[in-house]
Amino acid sequence: MSIDQVAQSITEELDEQRKVKVKVALFGQPGAGKSSLINKILGRKAAEVGVETDKTVAAKSYDHNGLSLVDLPGYGTKNFPKETYFKSFDILDFDLFLCVSSGKLHQADTEFFHELLKRDKVCIFVVNKHDELWEEDVSIETLEQRKRADIRKHAEHDVDVLFTSCRKSTGIDVLNETIRRNLDAAKQERWIRGAKAYTLDFLNAKKTACEKRVTYAALAAAANGLNPVPGVDVAVDLGILTKLFAEIRADFGLDDDFLASLKRSSIPAVSRVASNIVQFATKEGLLLLLKKFAGGTAVKAFSKYIPFVGQAVAAGIGYGITSSAGKSYLEDCYQLAKDALDNKLGI
Repeated sequence: MSIDQVAQSITEELDEQRKVKVKVALFGQPGAGKSSLINKILGRKAAEVGVETDKTVAAKSYDHNGLSLVDLPGYGTKNFPKETYFKSFDILDFDLFLCVSSGKLHQADTEFFHELLKRDKVCIFVVNKHDELWEEDVSIETLEQRKRADIRKHAEHDVDVLFTSCRKSTGIDVLNETIRRNLDAAKQERWIRGAKAYTLDFLNAKKTACEKRVTYAALAAAANGLNPVPGVDVAVDLGILTKLFAEIRADFGLDDDFLASLKRSSIPAVSRVASNIVQFATKEGLLLLLKKFAGGTAVKAFSKYIPFVGQAVAAGIGYGITSSAGKSYLEDCYQLAKDALDNKLGI
């Protein structure tokens, strides 16, 4: 296989990975907190949240970083009758469903669940507002058992029942993991990269998924060499690396406003790393980063990750430089996200 063929194969694989999307639909009664749950999963204020009335009068889609979360309107209402509901909202195109409740499960939600079950669709039951689950002289464990038993009684199946609190950010990690387990391999990776991490385990899984992206992108950038690296007899494709770095920042929730605040951190190490992440996102900064790793780079073969790559690329100095630069950028983004998870950012 020629270098040009290898470059084309890797680029096509990157493009295919970028096309992978995860579609999750949420349904449930007004006031259950579906919008708040969407915002927690995405790690950003995407859906409008209100306490006075139901905000869902039509299907609303919130797309971010490869995830599409859709807040469905009520099933079997005057505006959205049962007979046309599945066709109107392309229900069968969703990967899975979340039935969100905070009070009693309603008949319409149970009916919709049964229709999903007939079509072999995965549905996870989420009891939101867990922090409001209270009854005098009754333990939280007992209340959870009663709630779980009630939902399974109405669903007539031994369904997954999870408890979440958007106010306290509890249970979101378990929900993230449950969703991941119910997706195929490619979509599992997309979910891990797209959903916000609330635990170190999920953050580490996110880092592992990003490492795979770095490998592919580094190979593609080396094979598609276009831009000379100053002081080195090698060229790389800066466009591929720039897109990779933007994806890594998005995967770790490092948007421009957040990074700007971190640059003002009272902790010098945090401020420095944030400044580097911003600087190396530009073409000029990226060239500086590549030049930093050009001298004495120990080139390693990564054929175990990508078997079809020829040794001419896998062992090339261009790959060694781009791979080292990508790993360095990933490590900085991971460290900031970890510090944010641990509340160690000094902002």
